[in-house]
Amino acid sequence: MIPGIVCDGYVLDDDTAVMSERGTADLLGMHHKSLQSVAVNWPPKTLKPFIDKGLIVAVNRVEVTAKDNPHKGRKIIVYETSFIESFIRGYAFALASDKLRKAQHHIRKKVSVELLTCWEWTRKR
Repeated sequence: MIPGIVCDGYVLDDDTAVMSERGTADLLGMHHKSLQSVAVNWPPKTLKPFIDKGLIVAVNRVEVTAKDNPHKGRKIIVYETSFIESFIRGYAFALASDKLRKAQHHIRKKVSVELLTCWEWTRKR
């Protein structure tokens, strides 16, 4: 979906677009355990001014039913694209505003204005 980036995307029975936890972590350039921690404590204070108000992180466990998927029959953790989009936007705008804490700078290579632009383009397709 994003040039040069392969990620694990799914569409649920109710047409909700989601990504697997590992796919989301890979997209964001983080370890999946770090993503779990971020999701539980969302949003960090430094990002709060830059994210959608009232966004709740919904971590769902779903069964994969796609016939040609290697995970068919397994339950996986997924994140709704609204959270992923808010995450990317928050980090990109905090980065652009020079508001990231030193410990958050590791993600700046992946979450950049370019990635945000690609994500916005992808959403509209």
